[in-house]
Amino acid sequence: MRERDITLDCIRIFAVFSVISIHFFWNSGYYDQIFHGKRILLMTIMRSFFMICVPLFIILTGYLMGDKILSLKYYLRIQKTIGTYFLASIACVLYKVIWQGIQYNLKSFFLGVLDFTVADYAWYIEMYIGLYLLIPFLNLIYKGLNNQKQKQVLIVTLLILTVGPATMNIFNFNDAEWWLHPASSMVYQKIFPAWWSGIYPLLYYYIGCYIKEYNLKMNIKKSIIWTTVCTILLGILCFYRSYGSTFVWGSWADYNSLFVVIMSCLAFNIIHKCTWLNRCPFLLKKGIKKLSGLVLGIYLVSYIFDTIFYTVLQEKVTEISCRWKYYFVIVPVIFLCSMCLSIILDIIYKEGEKLFRGIGKLSLNK
Repeated sequence: MRERDITLDCIRIFAVFSVISIHFFWNSGYYDQIFHGKRILLMTIMRSFFMICVPLFIILTGYLMGDKILSLKYYLRIQKTIGTYFLASIACVLYKVIWQGIQYNLKSFFLGVLDFTVADYAWYIEMYIGLYLLIPFLNLIYKGLNNQKQKQVLIVTLLILTVGPATMNIFNFNDAEWWLHPASSMVYQKIFPAWWSGIYPLLYYYIGCYIKEYNLKMNIKKSIIWTTVCTILLGILCFYRSYGSTFVWGSWADYNSLFVVIMSCLAFNIIHKCTWLNRCPFLLKKGIKKLSGLVLGIYLVSYIFDTIFYTVLQEKVTEISCRWKYYFVIVPVIFLCSMCLSIILDIIYKEGEKLFRGIGKLSLNK
C-alpha cells in the first residue's frame, strides 16, 4: 500500500464516473432535444467535459503497461477482464429476461457474448482485447525510439492521422449560408486524409507511455484553467454546430477531437499531481484500491441501472431541458448501485477462481 500510487486509482474511478455521466446525456433525451437556450448550452458544456472518460482509461493503460513484454504470462493476465465481462454479461441477460421479458437460450447468450452485444456497453471490451494483444508490440515500437524527440514525433504523427481529420474535415467551404446554419447540412469538404482516424486508441496509449516517462510540466492550476477553457470552447462549438436542430454527430465532438485530447491529458495531469492523495489514511487508501478494482464491473453493469432509473426520469420530468439538474442525483445513485452489483460479481469471480485452482491442484496431485 505504501508503494501504490493512489492517484492512478483515482483516475480510474473518475474515468468510470465520467462514463456514467456521459450515459446520462444518452439516456435523458438530450440528443433528441432541439438545440437552443441556456439550459441546453449548459448540458452541452457538461457533456463536452465528460467526453474524457474513455481517453482517460486508455492513457492510464499506456501509463501502467508501457513496460509489458511478449510472453505467455502476459497474455494469461487478461483472464480477469474476460471473467468480469462474462459475469457482467450473465447479469445483463438475467436482467433482460426477468425485467424486460427478452428471451435468451444458451446459443443466443454465447453468441451475444462473442459479438459483445449481450452487455450493451461492451464495445470497450472489444476494443480493449485488441489493444491488449497489441501492447507488447506497441511497446517495442516505443522503446525502439532513441530519445524524447523521436517519441514526440510518434505522438505528433498519430495526432495528425487521428485528430487532423476531426479538426479539418468538418466544414463546408462552398456554401456561405452554411456558416450561419451549420446543422442544415452535413456535407463537408475533405481536405485531410482520414482513413486512419479510427486508430485514436493508439494515440492515447502512447500519450500514457510518454507521461509515465517524461511527465507533463504544466502545474495543477494551469491545467485546471486550460481544461476549463477547452471544455467551454468545445461545448460552444457543439452547441453552434447543432443550433436549431437535434444534436449533430461529428468527429469534432468525439474521442479524437483536438479539444478532447487536450482535456484528457490535462485531467490526467491534474489528478496524478494530487500527490497528497498518497498521504491519506490507510483505510481510505484501501477503500480507493478496492473501488478501483471494481471499475470494469461498474462500467459494464451500469446499463442495468441506466434503464431502470432513466425510465423513471423520463416519466416524471417530461421537459428534457429541465432534466440536467437531476444529473446530480441520478448519476451518483447509478454509480453506487453499479458498485454494489460489481462487488457481488467480484466475489463470485474470486470464489470461482479459487475453485478452478483447487481443481487444478487436485488434477496435478493425481
